[in-house]
Amino acid sequence: MRTHTLLTRAASIAVCFGIVLSTTGTAFAGERTGLARDVQLSAESTFYGQVVNSQGRPVDNATVELRYQGQPIARTATSANGQFAVTGVRPGAHELVVGNVNSPIRLWKEGTAPSGAAEGLLIAADESIVRGQQYDGYGYQVPGATSGFGLIDVVTLTMLGTSTTAMILAIHNHDELNEIEGLLISP
Repeated sequence: MRTHTLLTRAASIAVCFGIVLSTTGTAFAGERTGLARDVQLSAESTFYGQVVNSQGRPVDNATVELRYQGQPIARTATSANGQFAVTGVRPGAHELVVGNVNSPIRLWKEGTAPSGAAEGLLIAADESIVRGQQYDGYGYQVPGATSGFGLIDVVTLTMLGTSTTAMILAIHNHDELNEIEGLLISP
């Protein structure tokens, strides 16, 4: 019975730490997704938009893909002025993909869209992402750099494992002491 209780407690603690660690990893290592934008379809169920670069100039012949539940449902290319139109679209939550830019959108039938919904979508397709390491003025790396474990480094993982082991042993010893005290009190 005592071993079963010890294993149950150890499993509970391991599950709690697993939840905490998995949440940390996904919160900081996941894809960046924006909030879904509301867009009203035209009377003919057509979705309009324009693709521009980071300077605001139209992007010619850019591939625009509309997805529903992760599956592509329409693909088109932009015109010389960066505009595109996708016809025969049904309302609902979709994703618009232009190059490496994924934009979640909610399409609404004409007249049912919430106030503030756009009649078309403007996409800036030329995002620049700069990655690197941060150094101070003396050439030393700035503290707080992450390892391959997200925001948890090896020292933190070692301390977490050690403290978990100590907690399990303390619970086990406490149970044994309670059993010994129970034997001493018995006549």
